[in-house]
Amino acid sequence: MKKIFFRHFLFLLPYTLYLIPCTLSAQIADSIQSSLQKKPRFIVGGASKSTFINGYRSPILTVRVGLDFDHRIRIGAGLSMLKLSPYEPGRDNTPFYLDKIVTDTGGTYTFHPALEFRYVNLFLEYVYYKSGKWQFSIPIQFGIGSSSYKYTDNGEDITESKHTILLYEPAVSGQYKITKWFGAGLDVGYRLMLINNKNIGSKFNSPVYDIKVIVYWRELYKAVSHPAKQ
Repeated sequence: MKKIFFRHFLFLLPYTLYLIPCTLSAQIADSIQSSLQKKPRFIVGGASKSTFINGYRSPILTVRVGLDFDHRIRIGAGLSMLKLSPYEPGRDNTPFYLDKIVTDTGGTYTFHPALEFRYVNLFLEYVYYKSGKWQFSIPIQFGIGSSSYKYTDNGEDITESKHTILLYEPAVSGQYKITKWFGAGLDVGYRLMLINNKNIGSKFNSPVYDIKVIVYWRELYKAVSHPAKQ
């Protein structure tokens, strides 16, 4: 089992270094064209991907909707944003929080602007291999959004150092179906900042990974609603 899993990951890994459409063979293109002619089904989901900013773990929360064509092609859009841990006094919280000192007629105040990193993403996933309980795919996504620092002063939200960002995130994905309605998977990829925020001196290029627990809701519904047929 482990040999099958790692063999396919090692085979697919070089594709993450290039734009996937440029590497598709004629056979794969024919498979995609055939799948896109099938009636799609609606999909919705979410994930918490582990990434890094300046070497610090920085989870990215994502929700997305899309269409699944013949269990081979998945396309859609989603919203992703950085999940921050609470500010901790007495420690260095950069790059996720800054220490900003403001002096006015009322006195001197210290604020802690929080890093915001969010974007809309467009995704395409091609299921490269399916056999028995195994499935391997090549998901890619492009994201456009912004990064900035934000804090609140006297009830007013203040945003600083805001700039547009554009990113490309290729990956490889594998999953194993443990039971009819339950499985596990792993996504491994890399976030490449095509346009970064020069006003924020943080490094956003980062490895990306997601250890997934998968529930096959359709199969679970069938098992609950029609137990005699299982």
